[in-house]
This record gives sequence, C-alpha cells and structure tokens, in this order.
Amino acid sequence: MYISGVKIENFRGIGKETIFKFNPGITVLVGENDSGKSTVIDAIRYVLGTTDQNWYKVEFSDYHNENTEDEIRISICFSDLSLKEKAAFMECLTYTKTGEKLYLNWTAKYMKNVKPNRTLVNLTCGKNGDVSAPSPEARELLRVTYLRPLRDAYAQMRAGRNSRLAQIMSSISGLNSGVDKYESGVDVNELSLSGIFDLSNYLLANHEQIKQVNENINKILKQKMMLNGDTLDTEIVVSGLGNTEERKVYSLLEKLDLQVHNANSNNYGNVGLGTSNLLSMACEMLLNSDSENSSFMLIEEPEAHIHAQRQLKMMQSLQGGKKNQQIIMTTHSLMLTSVVELKNLVLLQEHKAYPMGKEYTLLDDNDYKYLERYLDATKANLFFAKGVLIVEGPGEELLLPSIAKLIGRNLTDYGISIVDVKSTGLMRYAKIFQRKNDDWLKLPVACITDRDILPDCAPAICIKSDYSDKSKWPKSRKWKVESEITDKKAYLDEIKNKSEGQHVKVYIPKQWTLEYELALSGLAVDMLNVIAEMRATELKESDKEELIEEYTGKYATYNTDEEKASYVYSFFRKKYISKAEFAQYFSVYIEEKYADKAAKEMEKIFPSYLVEAIKYVTSTLTV
Repeated sequence: MYISGVKIENFRGIGKETIFKFNPGITVLVGENDSGKSTVIDAIRYVLGTTDQNWYKVEFSDYHNENTEDEIRISICFSDLSLKEKAAFMECLTYTKTGEKLYLNWTAKYMKNVKPNRTLVNLTCGKNGDVSAPSPEARELLRVTYLRPLRDAYAQMRAGRNSRLAQIMSSISGLNSGVDKYESGVDVNELSLSGIFDLSNYLLANHEQIKQVNENINKILKQKMMLNGDTLDTEIVVSGLGNTEERKVYSLLEKLDLQVHNANSNNYGNVGLGTSNLLSMACEMLLNSDSENSSFMLIEEPEAHIHAQRQLKMMQSLQGGKKNQQIIMTTHSLMLTSVVELKNLVLLQEHKAYPMGKEYTLLDDNDYKYLERYLDATKANLFFAKGVLIVEGPGEELLLPSIAKLIGRNLTDYGISIVDVKSTGLMRYAKIFQRKNDDWLKLPVACITDRDILPDCAPAICIKSDYSDKSKWPKSRKWKVESEITDKKAYLDEIKNKSEGQHVKVYIPKQWTLEYELALSGLAVDMLNVIAEMRATELKESDKEELIEEYTGKYATYNTDEEKASYVYSFFRKKYISKAEFAQYFSVYIEEKYADKAAKEMEKIFPSYLVEAIKYVTSTLTV
C-alpha cells in the first residue's frame, strides 16, 4: 500500500483544489522556497497522524488566506493494498476498475456558533466521503514517521521521559523475550527486559546501605515523632512495582541513551549535527524494518548539516529501501536532486505539482536513461530556478552572466539558472519542461543553440587558404555554407522544432556560432585585444602590443563584415585559443570596459539572439 495521491483545498497557500501524485517507494519534492513543499508534507501528517504521537492543532494560518469561512479539505488516496490491508479496511474501501482504493477525507471547519469558537475536524472514507472513518486500530496502520527540518536529532536519541529512542525500541517485536521474573538461580543473561527491571528493583530494595537508611528513618520516626502505641513501620521500595509488563519495559527504555563513538576520535559520545541527523534517520528507519505492514516516512530537508558524500550514500540507501516502505521527501540540495531517479521527482511551482514521470512529460525512455546519467549537481539547479537558460557550451555559460549584467538583467537577481548540456543534450533537457497535458509549467526556458552554417568566405579564412577555390572543397565534409541552404526558414524551423514548445523557446544566431556572432555584432576589436593578451601569455616571447598590432592590421585587410568576423573566429577554429578560456577572459574584459555604459546601448552591441533569450527568461510569462 502506498499514498498515490493527495488532494488539498483551502489549506495554507493552496486555495483551489489541487492534486499531488506520488510514486511507490520514494518521491522527492523539489522547487524554490514557498512553492508548497512543506504544505504537502503537513497536509499528510495532519490527516494520518505521526508515530511519535504528537498532536497538531489547526491554526488560523492553516486556512487559506486565514479565511475561516471556507473548510479545509484534504483527501488522501492509498493504492495497491495487500490482502491483509484490504481486510483491515474492508468497510472503508472504494472499488474501482484499477482495483481497491482507500480514501481518507479530512475536513477542518471553524465553528463560530460554538462558544468558545474553535475548529472541528472530521474524517470520512470513500471517494465521495460517504463512508465512516476507519477504526482507531486500523488508523494506527496509517501513521507516518515524520522527520522535521533542522530538528534537534541528538536530543531525540537521549534518555528521558517519552524519549523518541524509547518509542522506537518499544515497537520492535520480540524485544521483551526471555525470563520475565528474577528468582534465585536464574541466569541473568536469560532475563527479559521485564526480568531485568525486577532484578534491578530487587537489588536496590535489598541493598545494605538503603536498608540501613530505612532503619534510621524508622527509628527517628518512632522515637521522636510517634506516640506510644502507634504501630507504623517504614519501607523503602522501588516505585513502579505494580506496573504492567509494557510499562516496566518502557520505563527501562527511557533510561537508555544512544551514544556514538568515532574510532578516529577520542571525543566519545559527542558528534556533529550532521552525524546526529543521520543517526536519527537510522533509528526512524528501524521503526518498521521488520514489519510486513506498509510504512510511510515524511522527511523534510534531510541534507541539513550533511556533507555531499554522505548525502549521496543516504539517498542511495533510501532509494533501495523496503518495497512496502514509502518515503516522501523535500529537499533544496542539488546533490540529492541529481541522484534521484528523474521519474521520482515532483517539481512544485506556486503550490502546483508537476511530476517528472514519463506519463506527464514529453521525455521518452531513452531520454530518462540519458538524463539520469548526465543530470549532475551542476545541472540540477534548473529545478529551483525562476527561469532557465540551456546552452551548448562553456562559452555561453561563462559569458551570458556578464552580458545579462551589462544589459541590466543580472541573472542572479532574477533567479535564473544556466545549464550547459554540451552539444547533444539540448533537446532532452528542453523536454523536461514540456508536459503531455495542457497544464504547462509556468517557467520561461530559453535554449541557445548554434546555427552551424559557415559564411561562404569562412572555409578559406578559417580552415584552409586553398578553399578560396570551391572546386577544392572536400566532397565529403561535415560543414555547409550559406549558399548551400536553399530554404533558410525551413532550416531554422527544423532546428527549433526539435526543442521548442510550450514555454520553451529556441534562440539561434543569424549565421554561425557565438564567437562569430560576437565579432559580427561589433566586438571584433575587443576580442582581438583579449586574444592578443592570451597569446602573449602563452607564447611568452611575443609582446601583447605587437600581437594586437599584428591582429588588427590583418583584420583591416578584409573587406566585408563576414570576412572580418571569420578572421576573428579562425583563432578558435584553428584551436589557437580555447573557447572556455577566452570566455573567462572576455567576460572580465567587457564588464570592466563597459561598466558605465547604459543598458539600452549595450543591448545594441551584443548579438540580438542572446539579448532576446536573456529578456525572455527574466520577464514575466504571459499565459
């Protein structure tokens, strides 16, 4: 049995009825702050209750916009019930074409006609809410284990009244096996926990010093406090002798601490917050480890205080857990997000859920395999962004932030993520944001790709000087030139249609590549200055000023803008300069040189397709 869906209405940030879908096993909720992740977790625990038996009061802030005129409605659907679970909830089941379902419908209504005013909570079953609630015994099967964010995990594992460690250990079957009562001659190793309780009480009650204290009290009482003829006697005994077996065991468990000893450290029992967090999770996972019943765990931000390698290990373990254990988790960790199977991610945006399973996206099976291999922590930030720029190389990734800053669209200020997917992944990443239904993601995504068509003059300038004669061009070649493209619009449409759709747009340069377009737009001399500086550093024997003079002199010998831009690009084509390294140098150069230029002026200097892409992802979508 697992929670397959949760329907929420008028609860906190969710007004209209909203449905959230979950997978068996693990489901990870991701999204920016205030997108509704904690709202979903709290809705589930309000309805089902938690294994720590904490009681939750419905507050004014739980009502949507604090409007107590409307009922809070939360409905949870359970699917794939086992025979044993069907028997436990037989009178509550809803029979559908896909099998039996268990619906729990929870409502909270603020009663103004009752004094004092208060919220009344009601629970029903059935898809239409027309079936009575399950018995208290059956409801215990549905309680969830809840790990709150930034909890005091270490304190929960300490001894004390109602300690969490005692609660967990008391639920382990067979814990109290053995001899229940201590008698002379019994091997203490064969005692049950109840037997150990009796033994400790016996030893304390018969301790010589304690017996002597009792005699002294009795003596003082009789000689100095009582009247002649009073027949009172005192006895010091251990409290709780009359408790039930369960209470005896529990009181013993409450005296236990869970200590950690690091073999590489002498600091016994004192561990950091991250280790305490993992320790707490390990104990909670123990709670139902040997049970055949389905179990449910809600974990908020498990990454707190845990370093990257431990996060990876933790997520691998959670994903490979018991078949009948469901985990619903929230996270802001790029590391955790990157190692979760994509189908198990649910992106929350403005309190709406967008599951990433193949029944919801335009991704196919091969796309999922590819993305699960290459969607690393540096790319997973796309799930937390307000807009996404998908690029195909380090040049765009390094330069776009500087260009955006100079045109007054600082990407950090707008919460924009740049994802470099190399040359083969653009179409796959674009499909992450495209849905099979009409419920589109409200997220602007700009895919920036090269046109990869050379101007006719480029082969002779960038590849081989003999290519000024077209008859010498290789018959078998990977590149094409402008004159060979008969229908330019059809060619561009073909590129766009591979990735564009819904709120995903594709931006293509007018002719060739990023570096060529930068040179063509009027930045050629700036680029040659940076190239000269880089070459002077690399060649060592050359002087930067001499190289600038050489390069700009050669640049001036070309007649057309296409020839001049091709000359600048030849440094990259012939691999004299690394595109990534150039982008690093050039981003610093333009930020320093054009820092005082007006944003509108800078928009005219940079290639228009880059400016349009930046403007799109930093603007509000019109839906």
